[in-house]
Amino acid sequence: MVDRRVLYRAWPYGLVILCVGVVIFLCWWRCGRSSTTLLIVRHADRVAGQDALSPAGVARAQELLHVTEKAALAGIYHSDTVRARETAQPTAAALGVTPVELPANDIAALINHINTNHRGATVLVIGHSNTVPLIISEAGGPTIPNLPDDEFDNFFVLERCRCWWGAAKLVNLQYGAPSP
Repeated sequence: MVDRRVLYRAWPYGLVILCVGVVIFLCWWRCGRSSTTLLIVRHADRVAGQDALSPAGVARAQELLHVTEKAALAGIYHSDTVRARETAQPTAAALGVTPVELPANDIAALINHINTNHRGATVLVIGHSNTVPLIISEAGGPTIPNLPDDEFDNFFVLERCRCWWGAAKLVNLQYGAPSP
């Protein structure tokens, strides 16, 4: 027969072990699954003062397809401008992904839509020189300055951890012809 005094002294240790186990499980459940990856670019080169791509921009949009075709994109997002739509079109058509069009300055709605519909997936986001930094920041990345008006070759990869401490890694790459 077990002495009740031993059980009475041992139960707090069992409770501590149970609590530690629950915390470990919650950490695994929250962080152990795949992260969300945002591939963020500015729209391709445009005709000065117009809302349309230049010939260099059309070539860059094709290069964007080449760069992203093996990324297993679950979604493509772009703003409500012609230049952003034209930048997304070759990739969307080739991969069979219907792009989501949202107002250019509604960054919160963009991030909310990604979180709701593509958590744990890879998405392409096409923004503007002044919205790309806001998208990166709103998604949990570091603060970066606005992009120069004549710079179109930045390709940002933001990997967001699902953890509550919000770890995010940002890599700045380039694609297509170098910008001046």
